[in-house]
Amino acid sequence: MASSSPPVRPWADLQHDLLVMIMSRVGLPDLLSGGATRACSAWRASARDPLVWRRVDLRDWAVLTSARRRFAAGDGEAAAAGRGRVPLQAALCSVLEIVVRRAAGRMEALLLPEFADEEHLLFLAQRNPNLHYFSLPATCITYDQFRKAIDKLQFLKGMAVDEGLINHDVLSHVHQCCPDFLELKVFALYVDEEMASIICNSLPRLKKLEIPNSDMSCAAIIKFLDCLEELEYLDISGYETSAISSAVLQKASRLNIFIWNSKFELGEFTDCSNCGEHCINPQEPCKCVMEHRVMDWLAGPSQPS
Repeated sequence: MASSSPPVRPWADLQHDLLVMIMSRVGLPDLLSGGATRACSAWRASARDPLVWRRVDLRDWAVLTSARRRFAAGDGEAAAAGRGRVPLQAALCSVLEIVVRRAAGRMEALLLPEFADEEHLLFLAQRNPNLHYFSLPATCITYDQFRKAIDKLQFLKGMAVDEGLINHDVLSHVHQCCPDFLELKVFALYVDEEMASIICNSLPRLKKLEIPNSDMSCAAIIKFLDCLEELEYLDISGYETSAISSAVLQKASRLNIFIWNSKFELGEFTDCSNCGEHCINPQEPCKCVMEHRVMDWLAGPSQPS
């Protein structure tokens, strides 16, 4: 006797909160392109639930926009409207309008693309003042507009910003306006003791500090460990100079998490055996080797003896 296949159950039978959990893992490109919302009524209802939009990641803008273009290609009217190129700033404003509307004030974290500016942050602060965390990696940010946005984000707990915003006045303003602010991530090329002092003096209650892939002095690391008494989490991974000493390790032993694997410890950089230069990628020849090869080529072929 052949066994009968189990009956097919409609998605509507699945509990709404479980569908919401699934939709929160679908990915923003599918949610914004409309693919998920067109599958069935149960998917549409769960995809539009504000809980799905608590954490919004817009950093991979290329993937996000390509998904929207693919969806528009199947819609003649939308495809015709999308043939003209929309400026990045206007396109991001359009996406933020959708995101903010769907979140209905419940968005907790927003990670913006590299080209986003303080105007986008101010728009978000006005529409979603309950935000807990944002990432704004842009390098050219005006202090006045940034402070206006911070004025409205009194529930902010953390942010990720470029080193250009590591300014005593800006960070002190964050400290005054956001009493629960405990987490900072900085995109920086180099961190010295002066920058470390600005962070420590302006945000003395930090519990989590991330400054990855930065050239950081040993004095700066020690400054963080000595002055941020409530610090629990420190990530300085990927730095390009070997600044970890026994004193640093001893002071960092009080932390719950200390991530400090550098490009030296991971074998990504070595010393050149010819000139002793530091920060040499083993996959590429040192500059001195290239110079020798160029000089040998200019000298021409060696004459036989």
